[in-house]
Amino acid sequence: MDYLIALFLMITFAKFFGMIASKIHIPDVVGQIIGGVILGPSVLGLINRQNVVIALASLGAALLMFGAGLTCDIDRLKKYFGPGVIVALFGVIFPVGSIYLICRYFQLSIVESAFIGIVFAATSVSISVAVLEEMHELKSAAGITILAAAVADDIISIVLLSVSIPVLGVGRGHGNSDALFLIILQIVFFLFLWLCYKIITLLINTLDVDPAKAGVYSFLLCLFLAGTAEMVRLSAVTGAFFAGIIISQTKFKAVLTSRLKSLGTLLPIPIFFVSIGVDMQINGIYKHFLMFVILTVLAVVTKFLGAFIGAKLSRIDLANSVEIGAGMISRGEVGIVIAQAGLSSHFISTSYYSTLIAVIVVTTILAPLILKPVVLWKRKRESV
Repeated sequence: MDYLIALFLMITFAKFFGMIASKIHIPDVVGQIIGGVILGPSVLGLINRQNVVIALASLGAALLMFGAGLTCDIDRLKKYFGPGVIVALFGVIFPVGSIYLICRYFQLSIVESAFIGIVFAATSVSISVAVLEEMHELKSAAGITILAAAVADDIISIVLLSVSIPVLGVGRGHGNSDALFLIILQIVFFLFLWLCYKIITLLINTLDVDPAKAGVYSFLLCLFLAGTAEMVRLSAVTGAFFAGIIISQTKFKAVLTSRLKSLGTLLPIPIFFVSIGVDMQINGIYKHFLMFVILTVLAVVTKFLGAFIGAKLSRIDLANSVEIGAGMISRGEVGIVIAQAGLSSHFISTSYYSTLIAVIVVTTILAPLILKPVVLWKRKRESV
């Protein structure tokens, strides 16, 4: 299919099903993902994962997280980063352990069971960010903790994936030295982020930068840091998020926030949500139906419990802990990327890959459906 027609269909379905979702009081992103499921190979088969679609979807995820970083209160982020790390740790331990055991029960190999556990360790916070932003909850204590936990979660998941290659002994051309080198690269990346923060904020706040050009420079920084993050095997959204934080410390924060919202919602962000639905494969549900149901329940419950317990151990109150647990459920594009890496490295077989993708997409749809009523419950509880 022609790329332009494909883009037309994706944006049309995103807007139409997003509008329907809004009318029946569920998050817009759920409707957009369902629109993608209908367009994709599971139903109509009109859209495939073409290169232009993948690129625009990646751009949409990056812009979404760039916006989250741009509006983030960096002082509060520092305050909640410690609790965020604890939330991330427990949010990794619970899914990895329980899903490994259930996969072994289904007689999957040790390697395959361990890897599927690692897939569900990751969190796709970009889905939660869309819901939190829609409900004006992104700057709350729970919202900031979710953002902090997502950064830590991304690092933990990728380190687990990197270490698992030599430990499990699967794949070619990998070894302990490769895993160590990758971890060193990731440390260097975060040092580079700090250097970018110092240099860019100094230049923008000191020099007479044209406000019209500031948007272009900020967009380029977002692309550069997102791409650099991917080069060291971190999620692109992590680099984009920190690009937003850097620009938030400059005098152009207010101007860029409104411009970015208009740019993102016009094209790439709706395509990002639709593309997640396009990945859905119905045959992955009925092929291993019992396994699909159990993995879906475990993916939701263990992530929620892990993040909730981590929040409570960090002395966060009950209502915010529940919101943090709900906000960490989604797997989305991060889970899909890790699953694809596992397939190419022979960690998982093609037999279970479609089931895994189906669980990830269904979990992604369920996450905002759980998060929105939790936020409303918290507000009602706080107003009493």
